[in-house]
Amino acid sequence: MMEREGNIVVAKFVDGEIMQNLKELMKKIDAESAIILNGIGMLENAVIGYFDGEKYLKENIKEPAELVSLQGNIGKNGNEYIIHVHAGLACSDHVLKGGHLFEGKVKVVNEIVLYILNEIKIERVRKDNLMEMKLEK
Repeated sequence: MMEREGNIVVAKFVDGEIMQNLKELMKKIDAESAIILNGIGMLENAVIGYFDGEKYLKENIKEPAELVSLQGNIGKNGNEYIIHVHAGLACSDHVLKGGHLFEGKVKVVNEIVLYILNEIKIERVRKDNLMEMKLEK
């Protein structure tokens, strides 16, 4: 489910994988680039990472975790959407873990707000181990 008001898109997901959901949403609204303003809800089997300058050190958070913060941007590499997003996740012990979000399955609900960019295009180009941001207007 989603609604749009100008450049703001408010989406609610009750199942699926968060990254795939965002890619499908971008296709549905026919947008090239967006800013992820915020996201809340819950994820399970989330994979977060910390970039040590050479590679990502990944951690799989299997238990359901509250999605307390989600922000980032969505651009493209060719025809493929590239989602660069960071998340804060809180597990049952109330300890917050965060980092680059690679994947996560929706548990209960994800409520996400995007700002669609009309003139600025975010392009992602490979540079060593990273997909670096390139801006075009």
